[in-house]
Amino acid sequence: MVRQILKEYNVKGGKMDQHFLIDAAALDEIIDAARLEPADIVLEIGGGIGNLSERIAPRVSKLIIIELDPQMVRVLKSRLSVYENIEIIQGNVMDIDLSKLQFNKIVANLPYSISSDVTLKFLQHKFDLAVLMYQYEFAQRLTADSGGKDYGRLSVHVQYKTDASLILKVPKESFEPAPKVDSAVIQLIPRPASYAVEDEKFFFAVTKALFSQRRKKIKNTLLGSPLKSEIPDLKDVLDNLSDQPLDNSLVSNALQNKTVGDLLSMRAEELSPADIAYFSNLLYGKKSK
Repeated sequence: MVRQILKEYNVKGGKMDQHFLIDAAALDEIIDAARLEPADIVLEIGGGIGNLSERIAPRVSKLIIIELDPQMVRVLKSRLSVYENIEIIQGNVMDIDLSKLQFNKIVANLPYSISSDVTLKFLQHKFDLAVLMYQYEFAQRLTADSGGKDYGRLSVHVQYKTDASLILKVPKESFEPAPKVDSAVIQLIPRPASYAVEDEKFFFAVTKALFSQRRKKIKNTLLGSPLKSEIPDLKDVLDNLSDQPLDNSLVSNALQNKTVGDLLSMRAEELSPADIAYFSNLLYGKKSK
Protein backbone atom coordinates (compact mmCIF):
# COMPACT_ATOMS: atom_id res chain seq x y z
CA MET A 1 0.00 0.00 0.00
CA VAL A 2 2.70 2.51 1.03
CA ARG A 3 4.85 1.70 -1.99
CA GLN A 4 1.82 2.35 -4.18
CA ILE A 5 1.41 5.76 -2.58
CA LEU A 6 5.08 6.58 -3.14
CA LYS A 7 4.68 5.63 -6.79
CA GLU A 8 1.41 7.51 -7.18
CA TYR A 9 2.90 10.75 -5.88
CA ASN A 10 6.32 10.17 -7.46
CA VAL A 11 8.02 10.30 -4.09
CA LYS A 12 11.56 8.91 -3.96
CA GLY A 13 12.68 9.67 -0.43
CA GLY A 14 16.26 9.34 0.74
CA LYS A 15 16.81 13.11 0.94
CA MET A 16 16.20 15.44 3.88
CA ASP A 17 16.23 12.41 6.21
CA GLN A 18 13.16 11.02 4.43
CA HIS A 19 12.73 7.34 5.20
CA PHE A 20 9.08 6.36 5.20
CA LEU A 21 7.89 3.73 7.65
CA ILE A 22 6.03 1.04 5.69
CA ASP A 23 5.58 -1.57 8.42
CA ALA A 24 1.89 -1.41 9.33
CA ALA A 25 2.42 -3.29 12.59
CA ALA A 26 5.06 -0.77 13.72
CA LEU A 27 2.80 2.14 12.77
CA ASP A 28 -0.02 0.62 14.81
CA GLU A 29 2.27 0.12 17.82
CA ILE A 30 3.25 3.78 17.70
CA ILE A 31 -0.43 4.75 17.73
CA ASP A 32 -1.14 2.38 20.62
CA ALA A 33 1.76 3.87 22.61
CA ALA A 34 0.40 7.38 22.08
CA ARG A 35 -2.80 6.49 24.00
CA LEU A 36 -4.83 8.81 21.80
CA GLU A 37 -8.07 10.26 23.14
CA PRO A 38 -10.82 12.23 21.34
CA ALA A 39 -9.86 15.44 23.17
CA ASP A 40 -6.13 15.25 22.27
CA ILE A 41 -4.38 17.84 20.15
CA VAL A 42 -1.37 16.12 18.60
CA LEU A 43 1.78 17.66 17.15
CA GLU A 44 3.45 15.58 14.43
CA ILE A 45 6.93 16.65 13.37
CA GLY A 46 7.78 15.55 9.84
CA GLY A 47 4.53 14.25 8.41
CA GLY A 48 6.14 12.69 5.35
CA ILE A 49 3.48 11.05 3.19
CA GLY A 50 1.03 10.78 6.07
CA ASN A 51 1.37 7.17 7.18
CA LEU A 52 1.13 8.17 10.84
CA SER A 53 -1.10 11.15 10.15
CA GLU A 54 -3.92 9.10 8.68
CA ARG A 55 -3.92 6.92 11.79
CA ILE A 56 -3.86 9.88 14.19
CA ALA A 57 -6.43 12.20 12.63
CA PRO A 58 -9.57 10.07 13.11
CA ARG A 59 -8.78 9.54 16.80
CA VAL A 60 -8.16 13.09 18.03
CA SER A 61 -9.62 16.58 18.21
CA LYS A 62 -6.85 18.13 16.11
CA LEU A 63 -3.61 17.16 14.39
CA ILE A 64 -0.93 19.77 13.73
CA ILE A 65 1.72 18.64 11.23
CA ILE A 66 5.03 20.45 10.72
CA GLU A 67 6.64 19.43 7.43
CA LEU A 68 9.65 21.05 5.77
CA ASP A 69 9.46 19.56 2.26
CA PRO A 70 6.98 21.34 -0.07
CA GLN A 71 6.44 18.10 -2.01
CA MET A 72 5.45 16.27 1.17
CA VAL A 73 3.09 19.13 2.08
CA ARG A 74 1.31 18.64 -1.25
CA VAL A 75 1.08 14.89 -0.63
CA LEU A 76 -0.29 15.42 2.87
CA LYS A 77 -2.92 17.90 1.69
CA SER A 78 -4.02 15.48 -0.99
CA ARG A 79 -4.06 12.30 1.09
CA LEU A 80 -5.59 13.88 4.17
CA SER A 81 -8.12 16.17 2.48
CA VAL A 82 -10.98 14.14 3.96
CA TYR A 83 -10.07 15.30 7.47
CA GLU A 84 -11.15 18.74 8.68
CA ASN A 85 -9.17 18.63 11.95
CA ILE A 86 -5.68 18.88 10.42
CA GLU A 87 -3.43 21.95 10.31
CA ILE A 88 -0.32 21.64 8.13
CA ILE A 89 2.55 24.04 8.73
CA GLN A 90 5.28 24.12 6.11
CA GLY A 91 8.62 24.94 7.69
CA ASN A 92 11.56 23.81 9.79
CA VAL A 93 10.47 22.88 13.31
CA MET A 94 13.66 24.47 14.66
CA ASP A 95 12.47 27.85 13.34
CA ILE A 96 8.94 27.57 14.71
CA ASP A 97 7.89 28.94 18.11
CA LEU A 98 6.18 25.90 19.63
CA SER A 99 4.78 28.02 22.46
CA LYS A 100 2.35 29.49 19.94
CA LEU A 101 0.93 26.04 19.16
CA GLN A 102 -1.60 24.37 21.42
CA PHE A 103 -0.93 20.62 21.74
CA ASN A 104 -0.80 18.04 24.48
CA LYS A 105 0.88 15.10 22.71
CA ILE A 106 3.72 14.68 20.25
CA VAL A 107 3.94 11.79 17.78
CA ALA A 108 6.69 11.80 15.19
CA ASN A 109 9.21 9.95 13.08
CA LEU A 110 11.91 12.55 13.68
CA PRO A 111 14.56 13.48 11.10
CA TYR A 112 17.76 11.92 12.43
CA SER A 113 19.90 14.98 11.70
CA ILE A 114 18.00 17.18 14.17
CA SER A 115 17.09 14.54 16.77
CA SER A 116 19.11 16.12 19.57
CA ASP A 117 18.18 19.73 18.88
CA VAL A 118 14.47 19.12 18.43
CA THR A 119 14.29 16.91 21.53
CA LEU A 120 15.90 19.59 23.69
CA LYS A 121 13.54 22.13 22.13
CA PHE A 122 10.26 20.40 22.89
CA LEU A 123 11.42 19.48 26.39
CA GLN A 124 11.04 23.20 27.14
CA HIS A 125 7.29 22.95 26.50
CA LYS A 126 4.47 21.27 28.37
CA PHE A 127 2.99 18.07 26.96
CA ASP A 128 1.30 14.99 28.36
CA LEU A 129 3.08 12.30 26.34
CA ALA A 130 5.42 11.94 23.37
CA VAL A 131 6.05 8.92 21.14
CA LEU A 132 9.06 9.46 18.92
CA MET A 133 11.10 7.51 16.40
CA TYR A 134 14.87 7.89 16.59
CA GLN A 135 17.97 6.21 15.26
CA TYR A 136 18.43 3.17 17.51
CA GLU A 137 21.80 4.23 18.90
CA PHE A 138 20.41 7.68 19.67
CA ALA A 139 17.38 6.16 21.42
CA GLN A 140 19.73 4.17 23.64
CA ARG A 141 21.33 7.44 24.76
CA LEU A 142 17.99 8.83 25.88
CA THR A 143 17.30 5.90 28.18
CA ALA A 144 20.87 5.14 29.29
CA ASP A 145 21.76 4.81 32.96
CA SER A 146 24.85 6.46 34.43
CA GLY A 147 28.07 4.49 34.12
CA GLY A 148 27.59 3.35 30.53
CA LYS A 149 29.03 4.61 27.26
CA ASP A 150 25.62 5.74 25.99
CA TYR A 151 24.99 7.95 29.02
CA GLY A 152 25.51 11.66 28.44
CA ARG A 153 24.13 15.16 28.42
CA LEU A 154 20.95 14.21 26.56
CA SER A 155 20.30 11.32 28.96
CA VAL A 156 20.41 13.74 31.89
CA HIS A 157 18.18 16.35 30.25
CA VAL A 158 15.54 13.86 29.13
CA GLN A 159 15.48 11.93 32.40
CA TYR A 160 15.28 15.14 34.43
CA LYS A 161 12.03 16.03 32.63
CA THR A 162 10.47 12.66 31.81
CA ASP A 163 10.21 8.92 32.26
CA ALA A 164 11.80 7.64 29.06
CA SER A 165 11.30 4.09 27.82
CA LEU A 166 12.31 2.30 24.64
CA ILE A 167 9.16 0.49 23.51
CA LEU A 168 9.99 -0.81 20.05
CA LYS A 169 13.04 -1.51 17.92
CA VAL A 170 12.35 -1.03 14.22
CA PRO A 171 14.70 -2.68 11.70
CA LYS A 172 15.88 -0.63 8.74
CA GLU A 173 13.99 -2.92 6.36
CA SER A 174 10.76 -1.44 7.74
CA PHE A 175 11.39 1.79 5.82
CA GLU A 176 11.29 2.87 2.20
CA PRO A 177 13.95 3.70 1.24
CA ALA A 178 15.81 1.77 3.93
CA PRO A 179 18.20 3.85 6.08
CA LYS A 180 21.65 2.52 6.96
CA VAL A 181 20.73 1.91 10.61
CA ASP A 182 17.92 0.49 12.70
CA SER A 183 15.49 2.76 14.51
CA ALA A 184 13.62 2.68 17.81
CA VAL A 185 10.47 4.19 19.26
CA ILE A 186 10.75 6.06 22.56
CA GLN A 187 7.87 6.98 24.83
CA LEU A 188 8.38 10.07 27.01
CA ILE A 189 6.02 10.81 29.90
CA PRO A 190 6.66 14.11 31.70
CA ARG A 191 6.85 13.98 35.49
CA PRO A 192 8.01 16.20 38.34
CA ALA A 193 11.72 15.85 39.00
CA SER A 194 12.58 13.65 41.97
CA TYR A 195 15.38 16.02 42.94
CA ALA A 196 15.60 19.79 43.39
CA VAL A 197 17.29 22.12 40.91
CA GLU A 198 18.00 25.66 42.09
CA ASP A 199 18.23 27.09 38.59
CA GLU A 200 17.29 24.98 35.55
CA LYS A 201 19.28 27.01 33.03
CA PHE A 202 22.40 26.76 35.17
CA PHE A 203 21.80 23.01 35.71
CA PHE A 204 21.74 22.50 31.94
CA ALA A 205 24.91 24.60 31.58
CA VAL A 206 26.71 22.50 34.18
CA THR A 207 25.54 19.29 32.51
CA LYS A 208 26.80 20.51 29.14
CA ALA A 209 30.14 21.45 30.67
CA LEU A 210 30.53 18.11 32.47
CA PHE A 211 30.08 16.10 29.28
CA SER A 212 32.12 18.41 27.04
CA GLN A 213 35.22 16.24 27.66
CA ARG A 214 33.72 13.15 29.18
CA ARG A 215 36.96 11.15 29.48
CA LYS A 216 38.62 13.75 31.69
CA LYS A 217 38.12 14.03 35.43
CA ILE A 218 35.37 16.44 36.37
CA LYS A 219 37.59 19.13 37.86
CA ASN A 220 39.81 19.32 34.79
CA THR A 221 36.79 19.29 32.50
CA LEU A 222 35.12 22.17 34.31
CA LEU A 223 38.26 24.30 34.42
CA GLY A 224 38.56 23.99 30.64
CA SER A 225 34.86 24.66 29.97
CA PRO A 226 32.76 27.79 29.27
CA LEU A 227 31.45 27.50 32.84
CA LYS A 228 34.38 29.71 33.85
CA SER A 229 32.50 32.63 32.31
CA GLU A 230 29.65 31.94 34.77
CA ILE A 231 32.01 31.60 37.76
CA PRO A 232 35.26 33.52 37.06
CA ASP A 233 36.92 32.23 40.26
CA LEU A 234 35.86 28.65 39.49
CA LYS A 235 39.20 27.10 40.47
CA ASP A 236 39.10 28.73 43.91
CA VAL A 237 35.46 27.70 44.34
CA LEU A 238 36.26 24.06 43.54
CA ASP A 239 39.31 24.08 45.82
CA ASN A 240 37.28 25.54 48.70
CA LEU A 241 34.50 22.99 48.23
CA SER A 242 36.87 20.04 47.99
CA ASP A 243 36.73 18.94 51.65
CA GLN A 244 32.97 19.46 52.01
CA PRO A 245 31.08 16.19 52.69
CA LEU A 246 28.29 15.34 50.27
CA ASP A 247 24.74 15.03 51.59
CA ASN A 248 24.04 11.28 51.57
CA SER A 249 20.29 11.91 51.30
CA LEU A 250 20.70 13.79 48.02
CA VAL A 251 23.27 11.75 46.10
CA SER A 252 23.42 8.28 44.58
CA ASN A 253 24.97 5.21 46.19
CA ALA A 254 28.17 5.84 44.26
CA LEU A 255 28.73 9.06 46.22
CA GLN A 256 27.71 7.94 49.69
CA ASN A 257 30.11 9.11 52.43
CA LYS A 258 32.26 11.01 49.93
CA THR A 259 33.38 14.61 49.61
CA VAL A 260 33.15 17.15 46.82
CA GLY A 261 36.82 16.41 46.17
CA ASP A 262 35.97 12.75 45.57
CA LEU A 263 33.27 13.83 43.10
CA LEU A 264 35.72 16.13 41.29
CA SER A 265 38.10 13.21 40.75
CA MET A 266 35.39 11.17 38.98
CA ARG A 267 34.20 11.34 35.37
CA ALA A 268 30.85 12.79 34.33
CA GLU A 269 29.44 9.44 33.20
CA GLU A 270 29.74 8.16 36.78
CA LEU A 271 27.26 10.76 38.10
CA SER A 272 23.52 10.17 38.10
CA PRO A 273 21.18 13.01 37.03
CA ALA A 274 20.43 13.60 40.74
CA ASP A 275 24.18 13.82 41.48
CA ILE A 276 24.61 16.40 38.73
CA ALA A 277 21.65 18.39 40.07
CA TYR A 278 23.16 18.33 43.57
CA PHE A 279 26.56 19.47 42.30
CA SER A 280 24.91 22.14 40.14
CA ASN A 281 23.13 23.51 43.22
CA LEU A 282 26.43 23.68 45.12
CA LEU A 283 28.01 25.70 42.33
CA TYR A 284 24.96 27.89 41.86
CA GLY A 285 25.12 28.82 45.53
CA LYS A 286 28.62 30.13 44.94
CA LYS A 287 27.69 31.82 41.68
CA SER A 288 24.77 33.72 43.19
CA LYS A 289 26.77 35.27 46.03
